[in-house]
Amino acid sequence: MKNSIKKVIIDSDMGWDDVLSICYLLKNPSIQIVGIMVTGCGETNLRWGSIIAKTLMELVEKTEVKVCIGAKNPTKFEHKFPQSFKDDMNDIMGLLGSLNPKKTIEFDKREAWDFLYDILEESSEKVTILSLGGFTNIAKMLEKHPKAKIENIEQIYAMAGAVFVDGNVALLNNAQEQWNQGDIYSTNYSAEWNIFIDPLAAKKVFASTIPLTLIPLDACNYVVLNADYIDTITATDPIAIIVRNIFLKKTGDYDEGIPVPIFDPLATMIMAGDLKNYQFHKEYLDVNIEDTKINNHCGKTYIVPKGSRKIKIVQGVSQLEFSKQFAKIINKGLV
Repeated sequence: MKNSIKKVIIDSDMGWDDVLSICYLLKNPSIQIVGIMVTGCGETNLRWGSIIAKTLMELVEKTEVKVCIGAKNPTKFEHKFPQSFKDDMNDIMGLLGSLNPKKTIEFDKREAWDFLYDILEESSEKVTILSLGGFTNIAKMLEKHPKAKIENIEQIYAMAGAVFVDGNVALLNNAQEQWNQGDIYSTNYSAEWNIFIDPLAAKKVFASTIPLTLIPLDACNYVVLNADYIDTITATDPIAIIVRNIFLKKTGDYDEGIPVPIFDPLATMIMAGDLKNYQFHKEYLDVNIEDTKINNHCGKTYIVPKGSRKIKIVQGVSQLEFSKQFAKIINKGLV
């Protein structure tokens, strides 16, 4: 009989939506989290993102889950979120200090890409990778370990890209004065942040033969965060409380002033097989890796006529189905 439990490695920059995703998986009986690879190339600085990941596992006493520290910087370029934005995410908008686990765990001594290589070498079952913060750690594994058993990767599911819609780099940059980082950001209307943060890493993963499902802004734009989500969370365990408080923060004091999709939890739900009705198609994709100060398209994902394998691109999704399923799982007891 086929094992119905999906073994998952999460590759994350530990932003607010990453935390929601991990909380969702901690409540999901069909998922086994094998490890969390943290990247500092994203919404948190590496030190704090690693602490957030470790604290979440400690809170629910998942001492068997390996938490691995990954890349501090992208493989190329110096693209980064505004530091004031990262400062807010570094303590989950002030919520980190309220999490006081009874048990503590140590970080895995391996760097994230070496951990991933070892898992692929040793695993008797295929593993799934959930990519929520850029592709730097995965690309470094492919570069450092060219003979890695990538056939042991069932699939990568990634919240990344903008194929037929505008990106969100300029949108964030231009939303608040303190987030303005200059022309490279302010004129980039085509790239999505998880690709833009390390476009060369994304290009390498796109060129690989690993099966890849992309949940881009084309899909995420259908599932926009609003205050209605708060009252759907009725459970009172620590994980449900974290989720409810994140919703309160992101629709309150930490509202970005622009429409904010619930990015990573959508990709997480699709990976878990919990969202049944959505549109998708398959295309060969590539990534622009040229920075310009005017009309910048670095990080743009675009269709090409051929490649190593077609990438599954999720498009239309139901916000209603998402919100009902998300609340259903979060309101369950802890696994």
